[in-house]
Amino acid sequence: MSLTAEQNNAVCIEFFEAAWNTGVVREDLLSADAIDHSQVGGKTVSEPGSASFKGIIGMFRGAMPDVQLTIEDQIFVKDKVVHRWRLNGTDTGGVMGMPPSGKPITMTGTTTVRMNDEGKIAERWANVDELGLLQQLGVVPPPPGH
Repeated sequence: MSLTAEQNNAVCIEFFEAAWNTGVVREDLLSADAIDHSQVGGKTVSEPGSASFKGIIGMFRGAMPDVQLTIEDQIFVKDKVVHRWRLNGTDTGGVMGMPPSGKPITMTGTTTVRMNDEGKIAERWANVDELGLLQQLGVVPPPPGH
């Protein structure tokens, strides 16, 4: 039995807020064969399951233990949920393998999720402003005139 679009959105909010804000990946909200298509940090498509979700969330929570997710926009239709979000935290552990900067970091992006008929997350695509992150860390200079 499929959930409504509103129910699908509520599942995604519950999953992503728990994962980012507490570090708990709610496997009960993921299908066993969930695919994470995200390529954050140059990662390629993962094996089915929760390992990719746990790896990405663990990497960022390890670098920024105080990270907090804010969902700024929510769009949901049928089996698709789209969130525009912002992560705020302090880089005390080194983001994406770089030395810790001690800087406050704001990272933005958009995540699209496809829900399965059981009301679980089946696929995830994330577009993240990695260039903006690297500029905040001082790894990449800002464009001229900024």
